[in-house]
Amino acid sequence: KGAQAEQRVGALDANSFIVHTSKILHATMIGNARAYRAIIPVQHGLRGKLRAVANGRRRLMVKTSRRCSSTEATDTTNHNMLIDRDTGIVWETLSSSPSSSGDSQHSEATNNRLRPLYQTIIGIEIHAQLSVPTKLFSTAPTRQNHSNTFERNDAVSANVFVHSYDMAYPGTLPSLSMSAVKASVISAAALNCQIHETSRFERKHYFYPDLPNGYQITQQRWPLASNGFVDFRPWSNNQRQMKKGKQNTNLRRGKPTNCNKKHDGSAKVVMQSNQGESENIQLRIERIQLEQDTGKTITNSIASASQSQIDLNRAGCALIEIVSHPDLRSAHEAAGVVDKIRKLLKHVGTCDGRMEEGSLRCDLNVSIAPIFEGDLAPSHIQRSKLPEGNGHRVEVKNLNSLRQIISAAEYEVLRQSILARNNTPTGRETRTFHVKPISKEFPFGGETIIIRKKGDSVDYRFMPEPDIPPLILDEESLGSNLNLEEFIEENMPELPEETVARLVNDYGISQDVADVIINDPPAIKLFEHAVETAKMELNYNESPDPVPTMVGNWLCNDLFALVKKSATEDGNGNSALETDNGEESYGSLNHPISVEFSTVKGDRLGSLIAMIANGIVSTSMAKKILIIMFKEDLQSSPMEIAKSNGWRVISDMNTLIQLCESVVFNPQNSSQLDQYRKGGKFQWKIEKFLIGKVMAASNGNAHPERMKEALSSVLQQVTSSLPQ
Repeated sequence: KGAQAEQRVGALDANSFIVHTSKILHATMIGNARAYRAIIPVQHGLRGKLRAVANGRRRLMVKTSRRCSSTEATDTTNHNMLIDRDTGIVWETLSSSPSSSGDSQHSEATNNRLRPLYQTIIGIEIHAQLSVPTKLFSTAPTRQNHSNTFERNDAVSANVFVHSYDMAYPGTLPSLSMSAVKASVISAAALNCQIHETSRFERKHYFYPDLPNGYQITQQRWPLASNGFVDFRPWSNNQRQMKKGKQNTNLRRGKPTNCNKKHDGSAKVVMQSNQGESENIQLRIERIQLEQDTGKTITNSIASASQSQIDLNRAGCALIEIVSHPDLRSAHEAAGVVDKIRKLLKHVGTCDGRMEEGSLRCDLNVSIAPIFEGDLAPSHIQRSKLPEGNGHRVEVKNLNSLRQIISAAEYEVLRQSILARNNTPTGRETRTFHVKPISKEFPFGGETIIIRKKGDSVDYRFMPEPDIPPLILDEESLGSNLNLEEFIEENMPELPEETVARLVNDYGISQDVADVIINDPPAIKLFEHAVETAKMELNYNESPDPVPTMVGNWLCNDLFALVKKSATEDGNGNSALETDNGEESYGSLNHPISVEFSTVKGDRLGSLIAMIANGIVSTSMAKKILIIMFKEDLQSSPMEIAKSNGWRVISDMNTLIQLCESVVFNPQNSSQLDQYRKGGKFQWKIEKFLIGKVMAASNGNAHPERMKEALSSVLQQVTSSLPQ
């Protein structure tokens, strides 16, 4: 087995090694008698074939020399390193001397070997801005909640949602928002945390221009909640995405789900994962603390100089900081858990999850640990225990997209790996991620840049907040006659897993369709309202009931597509999602991509589905009606729109027979009729010709199947009248 594994690995070019791995049996690659790493290819998209290794559409393992800047890692000639995006393992390529027969690509590939060097270790800190009406310690409105309408980022003026306390005006005192407290309690409960009935606020002192007080009020030592966990699946980056009508196979642009529309307008929602049916991973949450947000520094270049300005609209907004243990072992795991927490908070209604607007930001604590000879299964090590010899952690600040999380983590791991191989390991640092266009030097589109070094533990001079008493969660503070446990039970919404199970069991839709619906919480109510309306207007009862499936298909495909187009297109029809470097940018959205902003509500969608089920309109007619309801006529019912446009399926058999007779016996079609009477191999072509003529004569309103039956009846009379 070792020889076979050696032959398999040696037959690949390590300098362009592309592999898709799921389960790894680890041993060293040094020595002739060693068992080599067995790399097992698994499903890739929908194909799931072993040829995935051969055709090159697998996990990209990138050279370290291209990922690290020359100023930080100059000696890269002896260390060609690769990283596996799923397992987070850094590999080194070992090259023996080339064969004497030549230096062809095959000979070079045969002499390359791989050796695992380092394991990725990541902890996360998520800053989620709570969706509450006012800021945490003042009465100033938050930008998201000061009105019922959505405002684009560039439409909001700076420093308009500011209270004197937010500017640290002398003599002002904080006033705790109980709405923020309740939202943080619900968030902590959704993350399976132990919520403390008593917590305390304290001051964390540091200087920054967008922190007017010179300190941040937080709960570092006495948090609101602790000891939680969240189950998630790693991010899958091999998902296909529809881009300008074509499949986009960019590995960095993956999405967790993909709706593939059939020709008949129905949807098949496919969950794609680069690890197949991988088991959930559990991330331990150390603590959740309630704190205030900082302002925002905006730097503009004026002439040859740069100028920084401060916007305090965000200063003082209520945040929860979710701090995890270092249980993550790859960049994809980090992106997967952030996406899971973002969707969870969005589902329970405590955070809108708009990472592009800064409502949810992520900091990564990244380090590496060496993989020693004899280690067993490094991708399945005990997550609750740090590996031996792990290095200093480096904090990467303020990542506001899943793509940035993956890119920053991979860049930082490779940077630390090559420094460690050069015997100059990194120290404790704080870095930021600088987004760059994708190029050969930056194939993932960015690099981390140092902000400051942490030689010793930073002295934030924590002290108890003297102006705010301890937060005690009792009947008085929660604003009800309920204790903490009763408050959570009374106010906790249905969790995503519970919603999926209910939709599948009560409505009979597939779990994949349910997963798509719950990604947009307003879509749940719209779906249920549409199903209820459609059932009330149906003229028949069938078992199993097709209405929920029809509503789910139309919602996940047609209506979602219209909402996304409305949110992203400008007046010239250009999409706001795409930029020159391929990165997604949501800053110029007309409104969030949610059915909350759909002009078609559940009652009108349900009426449209009922018209289709009752045979009043065809699928093609219904698509036209939906577009009119969404863009033009925002008030009329689908039936009124269909009548005004003359769209109604002709299904009466007598009417269809009369229509077919008028076409068949039309003098203009006499030559085709004579040819049909003669029979022969072209008879089917003439029948297709007549079908088209009948549909044109009915303005497309003839019921296709019944019209074909009527036409067959008329043509049978024509052939039966011929002399024998």
